[in-house]
Amino acid sequence: MHKKIPILLRGNREVLTVEYTENTSAAQSGFDALDVPFPKECCIGYPTLHAYFQTMQATGYKRLCAFIQFVQRVEQRNGCETTTKLSLDVDAYFRQIGNPFFSYGYPASLFDAPCKNLGDCDQLTWTSFTYLVDMPSRMNQNKLSYITGFSWGYIEDIHGPVKLLAFEMLSENKFAQQYALLSDLYPHYAQCASLNCALPIVVE
Repeated sequence: MHKKIPILLRGNREVLTVEYTENTSAAQSGFDALDVPFPKECCIGYPTLHAYFQTMQATGYKRLCAFIQFVQRVEQRNGCETTTKLSLDVDAYFRQIGNPFFSYGYPASLFDAPCKNLGDCDQLTWTSFTYLVDMPSRMNQNKLSYITGFSWGYIEDIHGPVKLLAFEMLSENKFAQQYALLSDLYPHYAQCASLNCALPIVVE
């Protein structure tokens, strides 16, 4: 799937390109460079997603944006037991320093290729809720705001990947619901009363 998503960033009309496909190669998806505890070819059949800007109208600092990604795990055991868990998908180092962003830049891009997250359950529905946001800066009075969002993912069982989930667009209301999770993980976000709220600047 190749999708063009129109967005508005600091008054500029831009287009976010999203490529959502099945992983067909460990080399193409970069798994051959990863240190993983399973054969790298196991990634085949799972999804890959690449979100990026081919070109931008905005220039310089005005290109700044970021991605925040939440992951929902719906786990099944013994054929019927189901547990649902929502977490913030962020690099371990970013988590340690209190950075909730999956990626950011001038502009931001995102690549993700989840694989073999079954754990000890019999079947897993892994859903990513991916949001492009305007991150806090001097250009927006240090506010965090939704730009666009979409969900995607897959189902796997003990035999491997079963199917990819449909790509769906997400509203600002959905982001507002999941944004509350940030205050649990990062106390300095707890003062944020709403989606579009002032964030404290921490100077170290």
